[in-house]
Amino acid sequence: MRWAGVFTILSAAVSVFLACEPPALTPNGVVGVFGDVGLGPGSFSYPRAIAAEPNGSVFVIDKNGRIQRFDENGLFETFWRMPQTEQGKPVGLSIHPDGRIFVADTHYHRVTIFDRSGTLLDSFGREGTGDGEFLLPTDVAFDASGVIYVSEYQGNDRITKWSPDLQFIEAIGDGEIDGSRLRRPAAIEIDAEGTLWIADACNHRIVRLSLDGELLTTFGHFGTGPGELRYPYDLSISPDQTIMVCEYEGNRLQWFSKDGRSLRRWGRGGRRPGELFAPWGATYGPKGRVYIVDSLNSRIQIVRP
Repeated sequence: MRWAGVFTILSAAVSVFLACEPPALTPNGVVGVFGDVGLGPGSFSYPRAIAAEPNGSVFVIDKNGRIQRFDENGLFETFWRMPQTEQGKPVGLSIHPDGRIFVADTHYHRVTIFDRSGTLLDSFGREGTGDGEFLLPTDVAFDASGVIYVSEYQGNDRITKWSPDLQFIEAIGDGEIDGSRLRRPAAIEIDAEGTLWIADACNHRIVRLSLDGELLTTFGHFGTGPGELRYPYDLSISPDQTIMVCEYEGNRLQWFSKDGRSLRRWGRGGRRPGELFAPWGATYGPKGRVYIVDSLNSRIQIVRP
């Protein structure tokens, strides 16, 4: 039996009998693992994006074009498929404050919107480099006024802003930023102060902009030491407003202060629980847990930070 299966069973059993947070399964705080390789319910074909309701379910996209919904402990609830997948599969999804699921439908150059059960509600964007157009969108974020932000790469490498009724407003971050243009902005998030954080993956750095596109700070460069990054593919704002960064090639999570100081690191390369192999994403979810897309291990790890 795969390690993932063993620890899923253990975690679920402890949760049922104790009805509280289970004890850690590894020295570095893993409290659950779910998923394995496959195409059936609860299995994954290269998972690569995740989003979590604050007090509800966890949603995962894999390279089979499926969105699966799980409860907070990793028990399968339902799934649906993207409307089209022949050109490629999505790499990002986000949950709107009203509960809608926004999917960066990457290879169809649009954002597709569903309800939490998979009913298709709407979409916006089309292929191109102009206003209202996308090249390979990667992620979606929302500000307090309802404005929608979408990151994209391979030519555009920018952030576009859209009104709550899905009309194009403007592009930001599309020029030189601290000596270099964005190169594959893989993930975005807006913090409680109303500023935009960007995982600038191929520049191995994090960029912070105002919502009007003014540069506030950058930090990080290629490497494996504290404060260095290897392909940051995702980021999430911690409950204490520090910045959690998921390093795809670094096989770890790293937390930063807002001024760029490395605070701590979690994980290393490997196959066992508590180790990572090409993690594509990570997010905070119910009970302050961290849910990690352990992509090439075809599983999700749940960590109590």
